[in-house]
Amino acid sequence: MSRHWITEYLTRFSIETGTREIWVACSGGLDSMALLSLVLEFAGRDAISVGVIHFNHGLRPESRDDELFVADRTLRLGVPLVVGQARNLRDDAKNEHLSLETAARKVRYAFFQRFLESREQAAIVTAHNATDQVETILMNLMRGSGLRGVKGIPRSRGRIGRPLLQVTRAELADYVIHNQIEYREDPSNNSFEFTRNRVRQELLPVIRKLGGSGVEERIAGAGLRLAADLKIIDGQLDDLWLHVKLEKSGFKVERPLLQKSQTALLPHILGRMIRRAGAVKQVSARVLDDLCTLVGSLGERRESRYDLGGGLIFRAFPESIFIGIEEEWSRSDGEVPAYQLALPDCGLYQLPHNLGTLRIGRILAKENLPELKTRKERRRFLEIVDADKLHFPLEVRNRRPGDRFQPLGLQGRSCKLKNFLADRHLSRFARSALPLLLDQEGKVVWVVGERLDHRFRITSESRTGIELFFKPTLMYS
Repeated sequence: MSRHWITEYLTRFSIETGTREIWVACSGGLDSMALLSLVLEFAGRDAISVGVIHFNHGLRPESRDDELFVADRTLRLGVPLVVGQARNLRDDAKNEHLSLETAARKVRYAFFQRFLESREQAAIVTAHNATDQVETILMNLMRGSGLRGVKGIPRSRGRIGRPLLQVTRAELADYVIHNQIEYREDPSNNSFEFTRNRVRQELLPVIRKLGGSGVEERIAGAGLRLAADLKIIDGQLDDLWLHVKLEKSGFKVERPLLQKSQTALLPHILGRMIRRAGAVKQVSARVLDDLCTLVGSLGERRESRYDLGGGLIFRAFPESIFIGIEEEWSRSDGEVPAYQLALPDCGLYQLPHNLGTLRIGRILAKENLPELKTRKERRRFLEIVDADKLHFPLEVRNRRPGDRFQPLGLQGRSCKLKNFLADRHLSRFARSALPLLLDQEGKVVWVVGERLDHRFRITSESRTGIELFFKPTLMYS
């Protein structure tokens, strides 16, 4: 097993997320115990603190023993442990019409996200490996998934990373045996209750026999390359996404705009709307094809409805397309509650209420500033500010009565934020959601996605700059 890939990934992931703590999602099984050992090796060299996060799904009689095993090993290693537990997961899955595997993943990642919101400089790594990747790709192919399903498990999502996607389960087993690492066997891995186990025990042996040595690495590598290719598509989607408007219960876009868009992009933008509206499962390519048909060709205005499951619906109106919760689709008069988040240093931050992520980038050399200024002019959610004028800790929050700032372009004149937003014709809900970035003294640095403050602009005297990039989950318009 090549430790180089793992070290390289953890180094890059730590820098990109501004991580100072790595928490290993550990079930006590072979894969996660191997990951814990590998992360401890890495952290010993890079002076990063390590913790363990364990989630007890409560699905098996042995679940409590797994929890105690993980607790015992973390105590011996001298690393902190955080434990979460589910209650009545089988009943919840049945009530929500979800598979048990999907329901378990949903509550586990919700627990991870709550933990990350409480620790701003922490990241979580999971033990998904190349064999898991192959299983996922095969399962999604059988479901008829589009490119996003066929690419498999993403290498990272926010502050959750997966360092082992280029390492097979067999390689991890060799590592565990060689280093005499104790682990727990999960008997549910032999149960045919889960589709994944049937793929693992019945389909994968055939693929290994037909594909020969290294077939798992090749299939997993294809998934990673496809994920890289999808970033090109996502770049084109970002421009189209600027026209998607947030409603309280979903997303709406002008129907003629979709009808004029490239045919190949249409399933991708609809898929993004579905995911952002709260879909638990990846929709199939067949469903996306059906929705594209309902959008219709230019000039078509026929109304239609499509049930997406999980409480979500697709609605085609004469002039717009809506994806969200049906009974509330027209109610856009609500407001996002007050929120506030401290930003102690550069790094990647997840905003409250699933609003998106804000990245405060590294300090940039002066010779790169002209090029970066040109690049940011084409990106609504990218700004470059004068590093000498930006004093940490920063703060991000939504607006409050009396907020003022000096919009860039008004030559330093101040105005009320309320009046500025009124001129932008934003909805009441969008105004309440819109993030404001403030400096140490409480001065507005950036009305995110709308206008930079004059005081923090790059000038000919600027020596260094800091890049600010916001990736919205919602659309503020």
